[in-house]
Amino acid sequence: MIEGSLRDAPLSDVLQIVVAGQKSGVLTLRKRSSRARIYFDRGRIEYAYLRPGIHLGEILVRMDMLTHLEVQKILLEQDRENPGTPLGLMAVQRGYLTDEELRDALRAQVLEALTELMSWTSGTFSFSERTQEASQVPTAHTLDTTMIMMEVVKRIDEWQANNIKSNMRFEKTGNPTKVSLPDGAWDVLGLLDGKRSTSSIAAELELPERQVYHIFHDLQELELIAPVSHELEDPLVLVFSNSEAMQRLMRLSLQRASLRVVTAIETDNLAELIDKYHPQAIVIEDVNGAGWELVRDVRKLPAQGHLPILVLSSEQQSGLLGRLRRPKATVLEKPFLEIEFQQAVTQLVGRSL
Repeated sequence: MIEGSLRDAPLSDVLQIVVAGQKSGVLTLRKRSSRARIYFDRGRIEYAYLRPGIHLGEILVRMDMLTHLEVQKILLEQDRENPGTPLGLMAVQRGYLTDEELRDALRAQVLEALTELMSWTSGTFSFSERTQEASQVPTAHTLDTTMIMMEVVKRIDEWQANNIKSNMRFEKTGNPTKVSLPDGAWDVLGLLDGKRSTSSIAAELELPERQVYHIFHDLQELELIAPVSHELEDPLVLVFSNSEAMQRLMRLSLQRASLRVVTAIETDNLAELIDKYHPQAIVIEDVNGAGWELVRDVRKLPAQGHLPILVLSSEQQSGLLGRLRRPKATVLEKPFLEIEFQQAVTQLVGRSL
């Protein structure tokens, strides 16, 4: 067992120890409520994730490898029949993905997780030798840890000057054919209309969100875009789900629909969250009736009797009597198409797609 504080030993040093010793096992990192795990096979990275943070299902949708609906189907099957089986492995077994496509998606997830983890200057780490749990990785492919870290360091160096915020809006001001553009710039410019926020545009692209913001920064430095003179604020939606995978999936879809999103698992501070964010709508994923109890709790709060609420339910709707017993809310049955979800929520906040 190797353990310590990231204040004394930064992640880069810890990774060098794992690589030099060609160790196999799991590196666990913790900082307050965040936790990450990096899986190794003889010093090479097999898999990495950060919670809360980007999820493989979200990456697969971003990269157009799986649809929103297909990811939901796999998640539902995981809950019912295959607890503990990795989503990526299930996708390959069911023919949704090739092994090579999964490898590319996992590499993207590893890069995003490590880019975030390299910014941690506090927290703890512990490395344990391989266990049965550690062998539960979605693919037999491994990644060269040194090469991955070189790419992560390059990303951090390039992105650190970024001053773009998620709610900014830009308009075109110059001729992009006159200059050399950074990779991905044409994709960003193609979505730029002066109305969509930077986070909404980033959600449409397969690039990492921070990379898209860096592209905005470069385009602004080249005087090809400029912030719009008028201020707009997208409606905010509060999302409750016990599944971090579903949280990230819904966040991505709603950002694509030009909505701001706050996600939560804990419901004990329900009143505080509503008072802090003043959501225009709430989305609640129901599991075994707990979602409907949360709707009742919202309705009991002062002045929240008419706050629009969408309940995501995997159960078939009961008859008239059953519906009358439920508090006021719109219902969408799981699994659902992304467009159905976006339409339902935008209607609740008084918008249209």
